[in-house]
Amino acid sequence: MPRATPYDRQISFALLSAQNPRDPISGIPLDAEFNAVKLSLDETQQNIRLIQDDDGVLKRGSVGRAQLDSSISIGFAAPSSWQASTTYDADVSTVFYASKFYICTTTHVSGVVFDASNWELIADFTVAAIIDDGSITSAKLANGAVAADKIADGSISNSKIASGAVSTSKIADNTVTLAKLYSTLPVEIANLILPAGLGPLPWSLPDLPAGWDWADGGVLLSDTPFASLRAAYISAGFPHGQDGSGNPKKPDTRGRFVAGVDGGANRLTTAGSGVDGATLGASGGTENLTLDRAQLPNATLTVNASGSASVLSTTNQVVTGIIGTYARGNDNPFDALLPGSGHQGQITSIGTATVTGTTSSLNGGVTQQALRNVPPTLVCKMIVKAH
Repeated sequence: MPRATPYDRQISFALLSAQNPRDPISGIPLDAEFNAVKLSLDETQQNIRLIQDDDGVLKRGSVGRAQLDSSISIGFAAPSSWQASTTYDADVSTVFYASKFYICTTTHVSGVVFDASNWELIADFTVAAIIDDGSITSAKLANGAVAADKIADGSISNSKIASGAVSTSKIADNTVTLAKLYSTLPVEIANLILPAGLGPLPWSLPDLPAGWDWADGGVLLSDTPFASLRAAYISAGFPHGQDGSGNPKKPDTRGRFVAGVDGGANRLTTAGSGVDGATLGASGGTENLTLDRAQLPNATLTVNASGSASVLSTTNQVVTGIIGTYARGNDNPFDALLPGSGHQGQITSIGTATVTGTTSSLNGGVTQQALRNVPPTLVCKMIVKAH
């Protein structure tokens, strides 16, 4: 309410009595006077109630920033969330980090990791036990009140919130992240959306995305940041091998194509391809090969050859008869064998034949080369979901 009305005297009773000694004082001016006093007192009491509680102390919440002079200081700067690569001043800078309130003790520029040696803890807000189970109801939350900077990491569990208390209207836009949920939920939710072990999948950029790991056959040691992926490979019986000490290996897709487990389809078999398509994690194949005779089809070849033959013949003849002299007219006489009744003869021929030719290579005798065994290919990085 506005400031109380100041009391303003209405009548001077002493002057009135002196001026009217024989007349009594009327009640009307007295009432007006006392009413003016009452009005001032009532308003004064109402204003006092605005700044004073019933126990006599200064009313709680009555003093705000507007009531404080600019010269008044609390001794340190207003707190903000801690950030890397930021200058902080000793005894002035205050921050919130991991649900704790700190004041700076050493002037410094913050690094990548929060260094507690440069800070003094003022208050710890991580104790969720101060909130009674089921005490956070919808009526307790203003619309949009649930914002990321209002919730300490892991501080609000399911038991603290009444059923149906947090509706869409109570949550500020773009403020609730996995880090703000209960500590066991992020992995569970992530596994429901993209389970650890999803992949290998092609990745067209050079740098690894958050929550994924390279499918390069590397070993997942016990201190790996991807504990979910490591546990999944161990539980599955080391489908991609191990290092001999119980540490599972990731699938090795370097320079390899990925095929689905055959599952009885008989499209990828040991006999047909040399790859055991029925076993998860099996590998095989080759970049190139050289064909041998067993991999070529059988063929019948026709050879055309040309040549010559020579025969050596020997003739033996035996003739029996009568030798006599024969002459006709003026011709000179000559001896002649005149066959008789006992004539006989024999001719014997002996010969050999030789055929010559040239046999050539089927493909002309060129230098042998390996056969390329790779289809048209796009090279990408291969990644696997790891969390």
